[in-house]
Amino acid sequence: MLLCLFAAAVSLWGEPTPAPRPTPNHNISYTSPILPDSIDLTSLIGDALQYVHSPIDEVWSATDADDVEEISTEEYYKIWTSERINPYGVKLDSLPDSLWIDCSHYCYPTDSRRVTSRFGIRGSRFHYGIDLGVHYGDTIRATFDGVVRMVSYDRRGYGRYVVVRHANGLETLSGHMSRTLVSENDTVRAGDAIGLGGNTGRSTGPHLHYEVRFLGNAFNPAKIIDFETAEVRVDDSSRYLLTISETYSHKPQLEELSRAAYHRVRSGDTLSHIARRYGTSVRRLCRLNNIRETSVIRIGQRIRYR
Repeated sequence: MLLCLFAAAVSLWGEPTPAPRPTPNHNISYTSPILPDSIDLTSLIGDALQYVHSPIDEVWSATDADDVEEISTEEYYKIWTSERINPYGVKLDSLPDSLWIDCSHYCYPTDSRRVTSRFGIRGSRFHYGIDLGVHYGDTIRATFDGVVRMVSYDRRGYGRYVVVRHANGLETLSGHMSRTLVSENDTVRAGDAIGLGGNTGRSTGPHLHYEVRFLGNAFNPAKIIDFETAEVRVDDSSRYLLTISETYSHKPQLEELSRAAYHRVRSGDTLSHIARRYGTSVRRLCRLNNIRETSVIRIGQRIRYR
């Protein structure tokens, strides 16, 4: 797998060195190279591809015609908005069991391979991406070809972030950037600079928060990218097989978190009192809250008991 090699604009201290702003190319013609030759995608789903940014709509692949019909783009691609990260309203149970994702045009999103926080439950929340330690001003790049759907700022969350809808049907989110280098509706190639590393939003140090989503549902980026080697995890045809059972193996964690219940610590509360009140054990409270039996709990603190 050939990785794109760029000279990153790096500034370790002070103001970032601006990376060159990519020139939008709206003449990219996308195809579906991973669709079997025997399947005529357009005839199968007809006018479903005639929505906003229709070149990007020709992204679906499957192993047989029945699978293609199940994942018609009609309800997905008529939605093009910069108002919400996930405007699709598609539940995990409604996703196709499996489909191929074309990863032939790929670039690792930054120069850093240092994972500082992984995908999964983090305290009382679910961390829907992977954090990569970067220097202030490091170049952040588009992972695959696509169109920029969102460029926004969330001071209590992602900070400055960019969402790209890719030609292979995935979407990626890059957050906490110090500066964004693209605009909404810009067309980007894999490797184009989309922003600079930073520490904006809810962040305790410079890092890239990186998400990969399909139909709005985030999955562990490490399922498709090896962050130790910076290689994309594909077969000999540069394809990644997305499946509910493997790609979304974190579903039980989401279900467990949705059933979570919390106690707000009051004056006089101890872990023992809280455990007895809810019919559980101190050991379980400690496991659910990642604390020790000797940890000090404070008034107003939330303690998960289920």
